[in-house]
Amino acid sequence: MKTLLYFEEYESNLSHELFKRKDIIPIVIRTNKNMKFFSSNYLEETKEIKCFVIDFYNDIDEEVKKFKKWCEEQQIYIDYFLNDSEYYLEFSNKFAQKLGLDALSDEQVEWVRDKIAMKKKFREIGLKTVDFAEINSKQDLIYFFLKNGCKRIIFKPRRGMNSIDTYMIDTLEDIETLGINIVPNKYMAETFCYDHEWSIESLVQDGKVLDSYVTYIPNPTIWASINNNLNCHMTVTKVPDYFSFVPKKFIQEIVSGMNLKNGAMTIEVFISNDGNIMASEMGWRLPGCQATLNHSYSYGIDIYNLLLDIAIHKPVKLKYRDKIVSVGDLYLPNKEGIIEYITPLEELKEMDGVIAGEMFAKVGEYQTKRRVGNDASGWVQVLGIDETDTLKKMQSIFDSFKIETERQIGGRKYEKKDKNN
Repeated sequence: MKTLLYFEEYESNLSHELFKRKDIIPIVIRTNKNMKFFSSNYLEETKEIKCFVIDFYNDIDEEVKKFKKWCEEQQIYIDYFLNDSEYYLEFSNKFAQKLGLDALSDEQVEWVRDKIAMKKKFREIGLKTVDFAEINSKQDLIYFFLKNGCKRIIFKPRRGMNSIDTYMIDTLEDIETLGINIVPNKYMAETFCYDHEWSIESLVQDGKVLDSYVTYIPNPTIWASINNNLNCHMTVTKVPDYFSFVPKKFIQEIVSGMNLKNGAMTIEVFISNDGNIMASEMGWRLPGCQATLNHSYSYGIDIYNLLLDIAIHKPVKLKYRDKIVSVGDLYLPNKEGIIEYITPLEELKEMDGVIAGEMFAKVGEYQTKRRVGNDASGWVQVLGIDETDTLKKMQSIFDSFKIETERQIGGRKYEKKDKNN
C-alpha cells in the first residue's frame, strides 16, 4: 500500500476517486484558510480519512514540525505527494519539499505560476509568445500601451486564475478608469493575440508526455462569460490537418525545458489560420471546468485515476476506446438579479446530446454576475460524433435556454424580466 500526501483545496472529482482507491492510503492536508470551502456533509463523509489541518498564517517550518510529530504519533510514513491546487501550488510544494518528498522546486513553481517567469521560460525553450512586460504602476501600463502603437493589449495579474481581474485595454481612457490599485510585482500586460484560442491537456510520467488531448474553444472563455456568449469547450477527436505542429511533441518541449516529471499539464495556446502555434499560459494541474471529464469520456479512459497512478509511480498504459467521440461542456448564461424563471435542468437533459449537467441558479434566489471565466447559471455536458456535431448541439441548447431575472436595489425594481434566449 502506497501512502499519498494529498493537498485538498476543495471537494473535487479527484478527491472522490482517491478516497475510493484500495491501493492508496491517503493522508490529506488542508489549511484553516480553505476549510470554509468544505461543506459540513463532506467533512462528515470524509472524517475517517486521516487529515491534518495546517495553520496557513503560521510559520511554515513550525507547521512542518507539528505535522511530523502528528505523523510519528500515528505511525504514518509518507511515500508520495500530490497537489492539484493552482492557488496553493507554491505553499503545498514548499511544504512537501520540507518533508523531503518529490515536489516542484522553487524555480519550477515560478515557471508554472508567475506568468512573467513562465513566458520568459517559454522563450528560453524556443517557443513563440506575445510581447509582454511587468506592470508595477499605471505609468508602466501607459508606456506599454503607447509602445504597442496604442493597439489592444491585455492587463492581468501575474499569478492570476480563472481570468479574474483580466482586462482588455483599447484606449488610454481604459487605463485611466481601470479600478485596480497596481502594486509592484503583481501585474503584467501583453499584446492582444487575434489568433484562435485552444487548450491542450496532457499526462506526464517520468518526464515523458504520455499523450496530449486537444480542446476546441469556439469563443475566448473570459469574454464569452462576460458577454453571455456561447461559452464552451470540447474534445477534438482528431488533430486538425492544418496544424503545423504535433501537440504531444510541443508539450514535450515544455516538459523537458522545465524538467517536469510526474503530473498533469494544461495550457492555453493560440493557433493561427495557417496552423502555427504560440504558447499563452500553462498550469501544472488538471484543467478547470469539465475538461478532465470531457477527455475521459471522449477517449474511454479515467484521467483522474491515471493521475493518481502517476502520483504513486505506477506505470501507466493508455488504452482508448475504438472510436473517439467528442464530449464538451457548455456553460449556461448567467444574469444578475432574482431568478424568476430558468430552463429546468431536467428539460435540458432531454435535449439532443446532453449526458450530464448541474444547475447553480434557483428560482427565487439572487444570482450574482461574476467577472470570471466560469461564471454561469449552470452547465451541461454534451456528446457528439466530432467537435462539429458537438458544437451544433451546444448552439441549439444555448439558443433554447432561457433565464429571466428581476433586478432590485433596496427592494425597488429597476430591471424586470431580463431575458437571454
